[in-house]
Amino acid sequence: MRPRNRHADDARRWWSRLAVQIGDQLRTARLVRGLTLRELAAAIGSSASEVSRRELGKSPRLTGEKLAVHAAAVGLKLSVNLWPGGGGVRDAAQARFIAAFVARIGRTWRVTLEAPIPIAGDLRAVDILLVRGEVRVAVEVITRLADLQAQIRAAQLKTRDLNATRLILVVAGTHANRRAVEATRASLAGAFDLDTRRVMADLARGADPGRDAIVVLAA
Repeated sequence: MRPRNRHADDARRWWSRLAVQIGDQLRTARLVRGLTLRELAAAIGSSASEVSRRELGKSPRLTGEKLAVHAAAVGLKLSVNLWPGGGGVRDAAQARFIAAFVARIGRTWRVTLEAPIPIAGDLRAVDILLVRGEVRVAVEVITRLADLQAQIRAAQLKTRDLNATRLILVVAGTHANRRAVEATRASLAGAFDLDTRRVMADLARGADPGRDAIVVLAA
């Protein structure tokens, strides 16, 4: 049996609700124009039954292109944006590094995995939240450095919105990642502690590292 994916299930429920809302708008726009189901279907190269299913939010074959054409035919314009969400599918490497990091810091922190951002409607989450007293450390695990500045910015925004006091980026210790960190060390040093050994020692004894940090770990 396939394991459940909470984020996929949430996304499917969200789409079911949105499909009904979109269908209501399509139906209202069609009626305002005085079009029958058959007339609209002929105009967009579909069938009356398919148009009806779309208006009910129950069309399993509806693509973005078909929706855009349907909307245009009734005087509407489709607009779609993608926003940062939470979770997503973890690869095996990321799960391994999360486990390795948690094991290294021992039992000195209260650990929450995939801690959600406490903003209504915000689906983002941080990989690990460490809490001890008033110190809240957001930890993001990166297995592949693609666009380091963009990855840092996304992590900083989540740290801010989580009301965390500290950000730790855990970078997988691959050759490519080590080269990327070394290549930008001068620019990173002003904002991050790059001393992996010292930062991990502080965390292991339950102490606040004192600065945001980037640690490079081998799993």
